Amino acid sequence: MIETRKSKTGAFLGLAAAVAVLILVVVLENTLPSTSQLFIVLKKGAVYSLVAVSMNLLNGFTGLFSLGQAGFMLLGAYTYAILTVPMAQKDTVYYLYGGSAVKFSLPDLFGGAGTPVGLILGVTLAILLAGCVAALFAWLIGLPVLRLKSDYLAIATLGFAEIIRAIFQWQALGPVTNGANMITQIPTFTSFNVKNADGEVILRLSAFVPFLVAIVCIAIIVMLINSSYGRAFKAIREDEIAAEAMGINLAKHKMLSFCISSF
Repeated sequence: MIETRKSKTGAFLGLAAAVAVLILVVVLENTLPSTSQLFIVLKKGAVYSLVAVSMNLLNGFTGLFSLGQAGFMLLGAYTYAILTVPMAQKDTVYYLYGGSAVKFSLPDLFGGAGTPVGLILGVTLAILLAGCVAALFAWLIGLPVLRLKSDYLAIATLGFAEIIRAIFQWQALGPVTNGANMITQIPTFTSFNVKNADGEVILRLSAFVPFLVAIVCIAIIVMLINSSYGRAFKAIREDEIAAEAMGINLAKHKMLSFCISSF
């Protein structure tokens, strides 16, 4: 009973803190000048907090020393960018390759990034698909490399990240990845700023969105850690032999942690 009460109190305090942070971010963004460097730091901090949490799940709670997070970030970022370039801008973005090989844009399927529905649904779907692509590659890579341990696992995953970077800059994939050039014209955090009919920004939400995504993802990871799967991850970290003797499927839980951390 006491443990349950403590758990509910902790959840309530965490929710209250998250709401307070979101409100503070919105107030600051709409009070301070939009050119303030503070918001650049806050946005990057929200993004990299997800990287830290994912690495903590894999390295800290499961005990798997992986250095492949940069490769999974690359996969997710490219997938998002490729799927959200507006159709009207594809020829401009991919001008070196005569246009894009991807003949659709997710925001355009829902009315375009200029509409609230198209922006929210298109970006949300693109983010989810980007995570799924990264998790799929993590599963494929994990099949052989998760048999390794310690420094050998770190070297293998680091090599994967470098190989992925080189492949995505390969000129033959230019119509998809735009080679070594940036993919521009995609919806960014500033796309979520609310504007009036004259195009003037009346409510800035460019810092609110990354914080919201970060808080949701961190909350999911916290719930995962406190579940039976989280306890299995910790058992594997402490002693793989003892964990296996207790009936924990090592391969399954290692792969699960690896894929979730890459998502």
